[in-house]
Amino acid sequence: MNKLSSKHRKLAYVIAIIILLIPVIWLGMPSTGEEGSGGELAQLRVQYELGESTLGDVDPSSASMNFVLLGLRGIATNLLWMDAKDYQERKEWAKLRSTVDSIILLQPHYMKVWDFQGWNLAYNVSAEWDAVEDRYFWVKEGIKFLNEGVARNERFPELDWKIGNLHGQKVGRSDEWKQFRRFYKVDPNTERYDGGPDPEINPERLDNYQVAKEKYLIANEKELKHKQHLQMRMLFRAAPWHAQFDYANAMQREGKFGKERTDAWAQGFKEWTTIFGREEFMTPKGAVVLEWTDDDIKNLAKRDNVSESDKKHWTDRYQSTANYRFWRTRALSESEQQTIDAHKAIYDGEVAFTEGKFDKAQAELEKGMSLYASVLNKYPSLMAEDLAIEEGLKAVLLWRDIHDLKGIPAPESFPLKPLWIKEQGRVPGLQEDLRRDLGIQ
Repeated sequence: MNKLSSKHRKLAYVIAIIILLIPVIWLGMPSTGEEGSGGELAQLRVQYELGESTLGDVDPSSASMNFVLLGLRGIATNLLWMDAKDYQERKEWAKLRSTVDSIILLQPHYMKVWDFQGWNLAYNVSAEWDAVEDRYFWVKEGIKFLNEGVARNERFPELDWKIGNLHGQKVGRSDEWKQFRRFYKVDPNTERYDGGPDPEINPERLDNYQVAKEKYLIANEKELKHKQHLQMRMLFRAAPWHAQFDYANAMQREGKFGKERTDAWAQGFKEWTTIFGREEFMTPKGAVVLEWTDDDIKNLAKRDNVSESDKKHWTDRYQSTANYRFWRTRALSESEQQTIDAHKAIYDGEVAFTEGKFDKAQAELEKGMSLYASVLNKYPSLMAEDLAIEEGLKAVLLWRDIHDLKGIPAPESFPLKPLWIKEQGRVPGLQEDLRRDLGIQ
């Protein structure tokens, strides 16, 4: 009787286990990656984007590492961060990179890891090298590191924005910008890349600012679904159009004053006013658009149940924050022939100076200064932007240097004198930059 009862009990246990396994399997079966596969929980994770696979690419070795370490992941991560800092201080770059790779195995979805180390490679590590070619290599390493971060973290628009910033500002605005922009299209490792760009950085052989714009646009698209925590939303979403302006400005910095440069400014004006300018941004008094009409103010005020004066007030504040009116004016002015002629004359004067043709340089600079003064008189708001100010000041500095080299005093009255007097605080730093760029001792 006892044996029979035992058998019955065992049979009952087996039947109970089978019955209990049915809901467990139904709920917890893992997904195969195909749509609709997996148990109820797996499908809910996909539906509400709660699973790791919805964050981006999943590295099996990362999951294995976290499993093996159990609760010691935090301790291991801290030790690796300390090792990485130590290797950087000792300039052991290979060990630094392998340590960083270990960190991302443990923290693949922690945005700060990707953000900090991408910036660290592109700026801090790059600066430790003497040869410009080596510096550019580490800038590329920073970009590639962030690219990997984006592949594993599709919910962070900040990472796409950071990649755009490296393509744009680090390549295009650093002290080595002339070499970096050249390397961007013709990598210094000509044997490996066959005289072209690194395909992981510039697969379409575009200008660095064009690639930056593409990355910023991707960031803006993601930001519609996933909130960013980098900066004010309006400034975050302005980045693609600033990259377009930078693209146009870079061409004239390199002495290109033809149709391509003018078209780039015209495209920038159109996108600034018809895309960015027509986007709605929320304020304490409801939505505003930066490129507004009286009907916009009236309709938005009615929709948000606020006064038209409140709506105008907040529109003006947001325009000022985004420097909207300045860039609108700048892009418009750059399509005018007088502005083009002013830039070209100043550029030609600088080239003539470097070639030792001081009479020609003086004539071109005086012509450019006169034209540029007329442009600033027509568009006084241009004197609020650093690059516009610096171009005028550098022209005056070169012009004064020519008089010093000739051993004659510079005239007391000259074009751009009001700008020269107003911006004296910038002169020492600009003079140092100019001498370094032109190789003047």
